[in-house]
Amino acid sequence: MKLILRQAAILLFFLLLLYGLALAIAVPAMPLPGEANLDTAAAVRSPFMTEPKYAFLSRSRLDRADDKAILLGASNVLAGFRPARLQELVPGATVHNLAIGGANLTEVRQMVDLVLEVQSPAAQRHNLFVIGAWYGLFADDRARWYTPDRHPGDTDLDIERYRYGFYRRTDDGPVALLPPRWLDAGVTLIKPFLLVDRLARDAGKALRPARAVAAPADQATVPGAERQGQYLAFWEDYMGGSGRLEAAPFATLVHTIATIRASGGRVLLVDLPLPRWHAGASPYEASYRRHWAALQQQLAGTEGVAFLSLSDADRPEDFSDEVHPKPRVAERWATRLAGALNDVPGTLALR
Repeated sequence: MKLILRQAAILLFFLLLLYGLALAIAVPAMPLPGEANLDTAAAVRSPFMTEPKYAFLSRSRLDRADDKAILLGASNVLAGFRPARLQELVPGATVHNLAIGGANLTEVRQMVDLVLEVQSPAAQRHNLFVIGAWYGLFADDRARWYTPDRHPGDTDLDIERYRYGFYRRTDDGPVALLPPRWLDAGVTLIKPFLLVDRLARDAGKALRPARAVAAPADQATVPGAERQGQYLAFWEDYMGGSGRLEAAPFATLVHTIATIRASGGRVLLVDLPLPRWHAGASPYEASYRRHWAALQQQLAGTEGVAFLSLSDADRPEDFSDEVHPKPRVAERWATRLAGALNDVPGTLALR
């Protein structure tokens, strides 16, 4: 028995030594983003590589008692509101964009909870969550996250919770194994794994032939009827095929807003536009409009909650596809959002 224990101790020593060496290599090789503004669109250039991983592992930087505008939503929020430009227009707060491509309301709620859990009460009182909404954000979990073995399945953020052991899966939902206050230490400890992930990705890219991808600014024409039909068919399948939105995601949004307000934060709900051809042809857009009107009526007069509508910015030629604004149009979106954020001179709106 003593021999077995001694061999186990020797093995453990060499494993720790090897891991220490891996840390010594990975820590300087994988510096964390140094920009003042968190931006999930920059994930590919960071050690985290993907938007969900970036949002999950970078959020500790929001634990500061200064005014913060935290943008949440899906890829049209990423394309429409660039933090660097908004920061120039909103000098009274730090602007962060933690939107995740393909997110629905469940992931927005999860992101709010993940931000709040790493913040002190003082930092929470300086939050203004900006939630960009359109019908795709209200995709039902059964359509968005269903998997054959798990119902409704793991979101992209759930996958990041479990990937490195920060959380464990239970029947009642994710349970944190690493206390949120130790998140930065945990990120440091997993840097060898992040480095391996990066090397594997780069090797895969090197082995694949390069493809030319048109920049959004080059896509100057409105899609033709056939392409429009393909886009509409995609969203019909994405949303589950029922032709209408359920009430549950809107109830999730109301609950999320209540959570933010209870922490001392504020909420700005931004109604995002679609090109006219898309909005006019989709039954989900019509359903969204009915639910959105009811939501506005329900929340009317609620302290710390405001609405901004961009739905009139719906010219087809302003979009690079069926959802995303062109870069030149994003400037207009940013200007209108900045006007709402700067509504009260010298402070953020909704104070």
